[in-house]
Amino acid sequence: MKILLATHNVSKLERYKKILKAIDFIELVSLADLNITEKVEENHETNTENALHKARTYGKISGLVTVAIDEALMTNFLPDNEQPGVYARRLTKDKKELTDSEVIETWKKIFKLYPQEDKQFIWSFAVAFYNPVNNLEGVKCVQQISHIAKYFSTLGTNGYPMSTFLSPAKNGKPYIEMDQKEKDEKDNKNFRAFIREFKKWMKIQMKLI
Repeated sequence: MKILLATHNVSKLERYKKILKAIDFIELVSLADLNITEKVEENHETNTENALHKARTYGKISGLVTVAIDEALMTNFLPDNEQPGVYARRLTKDKKELTDSEVIETWKKIFKLYPQEDKQFIWSFAVAFYNPVNNLEGVKCVQQISHIAKYFSTLGTNGYPMSTFLSPAKNGKPYIEMDQKEKDEKDNKNFRAFIREFKKWMKIQMKLI
């Protein structure tokens, strides 16, 4: 059964393809595979609402069961009114989407303003799934806690700018410098509960279609 992964970000597409390959009875396709160029506005207040909105919209465009992911970010050091939330890429007051390099430079400035140690980044990944045939949908949130790495990496960001300065361990090496096996193992562990739930949901959809 074909499943659409609703992202235009090539790095995210590859990441979630690896996570979802644990479900061997589905075939994953991308927006590019279907020549879908529309970009859905992510203008909701929560990542859950954004993910469901993207899944519904691209599901109706494609006619396929669709998976969409949206991220929200909280920290243990910023005041409540300065938490990024769903604006991890829109950190400035005008909420303009920043480039990878702009994201990195913005966080460098923030770290100077908040120099305390043991900074933590608490990620919430909302993974929504929608079936346009019967309008059945679901969403599950996956949490991941990251720490400040020992240094800022100079490697290319590939759509994940914060991977240059975040690490799974305090003062560890940046995510971007971890080998692929380490990254895959951490993703598989973090998303294990989602995979179980999505697999059950997909089996139900296959019976209904």
